[in-house]
Amino acid sequence: MIKYLNKKYPNDDYPSILIHLYYFMISLTLCYLYYHKFISRADFFSPTSSGAIYAVLDGSAIKPIQFRILIPLIFKAVQAVIFVVKTIPDKAIFFLITITLCYMILFSFYLLLGQYFKGKAMNCWLAAIIIYPMIWNFVIMNGQFFYMDFSILLIIILGFYSIVSEKYNWLLVVFFLGVLNHPSVGYLIPAFLLYNYRKLFKFKTIIYIVAMSVMYVAIYKIMDAYFPSTEGYFVIYNLPRNLSLFSFLPLHIIIRDLLFNFGGLHFLVLFLFLSGAWRRFRGPLLYINLVIIPYVISVMINFSIEEIRNYITIIPFVLILVLLFLSSFENSFLKPVDRLYSENNR
Repeated sequence: MIKYLNKKYPNDDYPSILIHLYYFMISLTLCYLYYHKFISRADFFSPTSSGAIYAVLDGSAIKPIQFRILIPLIFKAVQAVIFVVKTIPDKAIFFLITITLCYMILFSFYLLLGQYFKGKAMNCWLAAIIIYPMIWNFVIMNGQFFYMDFSILLIIILGFYSIVSEKYNWLLVVFFLGVLNHPSVGYLIPAFLLYNYRKLFKFKTIIYIVAMSVMYVAIYKIMDAYFPSTEGYFVIYNLPRNLSLFSFLPLHIIIRDLLFNFGGLHFLVLFLFLSGAWRRFRGPLLYINLVIIPYVISVMINFSIEEIRNYITIIPFVLILVLLFLSSFENSFLKPVDRLYSENNR
């Protein structure tokens, strides 16, 4: 099968129409489940709702929802384009946007896989594996709807790809859109540092770090001044509350969350490091994925650890490490690119 695929699409940089259809059908399936669990019951109007698209557009939403303006702006733009079709309800429009975002997640992950593994044809089909952790963290284990969750994952994948492909000007564009979408885009800064650990004091590295940092702080300061509502919060110290959960949450709930976050893929990440297989892949393409460590620590300190959707930001980093682990087996169908191997394993 693999030989057939590589022969069929030997040098294609982009997937064929068949692959695009494959991505669309997968996106439709996942988003259909997501629609019936969340979108169909979402409140787009209440200022205190986590789905407050209209409240964000009129400036009445509470912090930090008010600062997450990218998807509401896209929603409004789509409405303006199809205003002649007045029978399309709001939730149908949002459903279409969600399908588009999911399709773009699959395509972007395909591009990211190309930076790690040989065989473009194989990567075309393999990209759909990202749906597995998504269905756990977005649907099965998720208990709350936030309109920006799909765009969070898309922007992180695009930022990840921009870093490892060293397209840093595109990284700035992605980062700007990410700041308008959700503060989690800030984790691309430590990811960029981890990838450029050998060039930390180079002028180019410093410039991009400063540019992203200034952009992050300046945009949120501007929005804070423009939307002066004192309701809500931007950052919360949640460590005491998270630690207390271990004393009153039922044991089976704690075990469930530990086992099925990412669908259990995080255990394969542990095996990668405990087995020593990671030593084959020393270098920036490996180390960038260690951004999962500061992220998990920050979830403990500033987020709600039992809210599984909070971990969607690191899905691509977890999944890449899982695939690296699988590629370490003899006769694996995954063939890492040459620059991923450490000097001793080339």
